[in-house]
Amino acid sequence: MKKIFVDDKRNLDEAIKSGYICVQSYKNCIMLLSIYKKVEIINLDYDLGGQETGLDILIYMKGNNIEVKEIYIHSTHLEGVRKMEKYIKANFKDVKYLYCPYSE
Repeated sequence: MKKIFVDDKRNLDEAIKSGYICVQSYKNCIMLLSIYKKVEIINLDYDLGGQETGLDILIYMKGNNIEVKEIYIHSTHLEGVRKMEKYIKANFKDVKYLYCPYSE
């Protein structure tokens, strides 16, 4: 299974070293999810530099029955984190969830 890391601004070197496939946009993440359908871990930022957010990725995953074992959020956008957490708790009840604030 695949591990996906989504962030539009951060340096992705560490994520790549940890075995993640890294993308910097909603569109590229959705493309990967439409191919793989099953994901071991998805690690999301809330702000993705466009209209769509990490929450929109979660909504896509739920609506398209994308299987995921673990969801991590690394965003510093606290209101966005709260929205994503609420959505995860309501829609991904059997999925391991962790908020891991990003620090440089």
